[in-house]
Amino acid sequence: MEILYRIFTWISIGTINLILGGLVYFLFSLLNLPPGIHILLGLLFYAFLLWHGWKKSLCKDKLIEPCKKKRLPTLLFWITVLTVLYTGWNWLSFEFGAPNYIAEINTDYILISILVLTAGAMCVFKPFLLHKNSLEISVKGCIAALFLFIFMVLLPSETNYDYHGKKLPVGYKMPASMQERFFPDGAFHFEITGKSMLFANHAEWSCNVSEKDFETFRKKHGYHFVLNRTDVNEDKNVGPLNYSDQDWKKPYYFYNNRHANGGGLTMRYSVPEQKLYGRYCNR
Repeated sequence: MEILYRIFTWISIGTINLILGGLVYFLFSLLNLPPGIHILLGLLFYAFLLWHGWKKSLCKDKLIEPCKKKRLPTLLFWITVLTVLYTGWNWLSFEFGAPNYIAEINTDYILISILVLTAGAMCVFKPFLLHKNSLEISVKGCIAALFLFIFMVLLPSETNYDYHGKKLPVGYKMPASMQERFFPDGAFHFEITGKSMLFANHAEWSCNVSEKDFETFRKKHGYHFVLNRTDVNEDKNVGPLNYSDQDWKKPYYFYNNRHANGGGLTMRYSVPEQKLYGRYCNR
């Protein structure tokens, strides 16, 4: 456990200094420096911070005699490490497209459950021995990790709606209000793409749904679908629902509620396919 403790203290110190180093890197980037110089200066400053943290805190972090196990620093260290791991997972999934859902469950739910159970078990059954700087390092590391989580995960507002599956997964990231407006009860075999950003929100989808459930859906929301009417389909700028009466199997129902800014909601229900197609954009 002593080796694990040392690893956790290094992660805590590294996280604390990552926040400070990030601020200095930002200041360097504002200067009119040659390309790459501000990155080099930022890395050198971060290395200096790690050395300073090692010399000031880690070198002096000796065991307190008589040896006692303390759960509060242990809990804070685990919160720090797990927050850093979860933040890293979110960054990797955003940058490299890691799967958002496994077995129709949001991967965040799976990961958080594993991390929390691991941390809880270790705090109860394997708490760290108390060291001279345990509480100080764990408190500062926990604060820095939470700040990193807010900056990397909560502040960026982009959410990916992409999903293909028989039913909507547990913890699907699209807001419940949008799901209610777009997907009829009883729908299945979803194919959804889209995302929300700071002020923009868009989605395109298709799903299978029976005529009975479709009728209930359009009456519930007051959607005025028109059956096989060409005059409501003449707008050729409706994204994936471009009008082409020759391509669309008849009969079909069409709904178009577009705004002046180009956004709005467009849907088509194909009776032969028993399938609802839709597109939404708020701008």
